[in-house]
Amino acid sequence: MTYGIRILGTDGGGNFTVKDTTQNTINYQVVLAGQASSLSGLSPSNSRIFINGNVGTSNTGKFITIAKTSTTMSFKRIDFTGTLGGNIDNITYTTCSVNYLILKQMDAISNSTSGGNYGIQMFTNAGDVAFDSRRVVTNDSFFFLSQNGPNTVSGSGGTLSNDGDAYCDSEVFFEFATDSASAIRWRGTGTGTSRIEYLHFRNQQIGGGGGRGGGSSSTATSYINNFGTILIGKLR
Repeated sequence: MTYGIRILGTDGGGNFTVKDTTQNTINYQVVLAGQASSLSGLSPSNSRIFINGNVGTSNTGKFITIAKTSTTMSFKRIDFTGTLGGNIDNITYTTCSVNYLILKQMDAISNSTSGGNYGIQMFTNAGDVAFDSRRVVTNDSFFFLSQNGPNTVSGSGGTLSNDGDAYCDSEVFFEFATDSASAIRWRGTGTGTSRIEYLHFRNQQIGGGGGRGGGSSSTATSYINNFGTILIGKLR
């Protein structure tokens, strides 16, 4: 039995062009993976960053969020008092490490200078590079497990995946002082019920103040379903 790719045909230059004639789909390639508490010097164009919070025991069961600028990401673990689904208070953010990987569109990666001008190249129907073996810069590959469409996951701990080894797209994360955050927690590795859960909360202080009647203030927490699609994937 034989395996592989066989292309029949000849031309004078020895070049064979393989095109996807129906879809304009460009592959993502893993260009970097590791553990970090922050990433800097990022160039978001044509790339996506995914994270997995299963690093050590301190992160287990804790929601992780990201403080972002245009070129940096800082990973934060959230602690709070109160009960998820009810009012939560005393929000704190602690720097933590996560597993991360960076995917980049194949047409935005430069050819390797060490492997020579050999390999396989595929184009989309628009003429963009869908795959080029000269641009495979790591031994890691990635596949998408699921996508959770807008407004389909509860912000009070809704399930994103039963696979604790999966990574979540960083687009979903944000934090705004201690009043609001979008975050995800990993409840252990391997597979099991609700291994990855989603949090999107907003706190508002009610009552109290210096007006007539005075009184003490309290925190009212509201939960919001996901605004955008949340992508879940995994390293092979």
